[in-house]
Amino acid sequence: MDRDAETERLRHRVGAALSDDELIDESQIDVEVANGVVTLVGTVGSYAEKLIAQHVSQRVDGVHDLANAIEVKPASDMRPSDDELLAILEQVLAWDALVPEQHIEVSVADGLVALTGRCPTRAQAREAERAVSHLCGVRAVLNRIEVATTPPTPNDVRTAIVQALGRRAAHSASRIDVVVDGSTVTLRGSVQSPAERTAVVGAAGHAPGISQLRDELSIEADRPPSPEP
Repeated sequence: MDRDAETERLRHRVGAALSDDELIDESQIDVEVANGVVTLVGTVGSYAEKLIAQHVSQRVDGVHDLANAIEVKPASDMRPSDDELLAILEQVLAWDALVPEQHIEVSVADGLVALTGRCPTRAQAREAERAVSHLCGVRAVLNRIEVATTPPTPNDVRTAIVQALGRRAAHSASRIDVVVDGSTVTLRGSVQSPAERTAVVGAAGHAPGISQLRDELSIEADRPPSPEP
């Protein structure tokens, strides 16, 4: 297959996916593809839109690696001051039932939000990041929340994957190598689709004791059936 043609098809598929999402102004985003890596460039008005563009692109078939170089430049007339934004962020975390906000500290500098503190699980730390990332005036989020529990075991992670994915989990988990180094977990192996990759990583993130999760999973290319002898 012509590599240039395949590159152009992938670029077109990502662009079409961005165009189909009503929350994204795709006219402000360019899609570049080089050496199998998709790069998003351009300027959007919110960090939330930048994240949505990233998530939409990652779900496109054929996207294995993605770099998000989109810049966030909120409109000056809609951007709150850092003090105003800080007050809003603290209220959002206080009202989020999934976040132990009493153990999280927030700081803001020129729209750059830093989260520090401790959470029982990585999923709660990720939820804190999600809760603040969609607010007007946020240009980026630096999540430095620590996970304050006993380091996980590979079995803890596999159990979380199996419980989350249900019946198909046994087959998926058997192809995944879980490497634990303290509170850092690395997932290696292969999955069958971008959706399965997202599900596996999300499930692993709910295992207790994980402060950092490294996704080194690969997506199996569709293989044509073997020709009849």
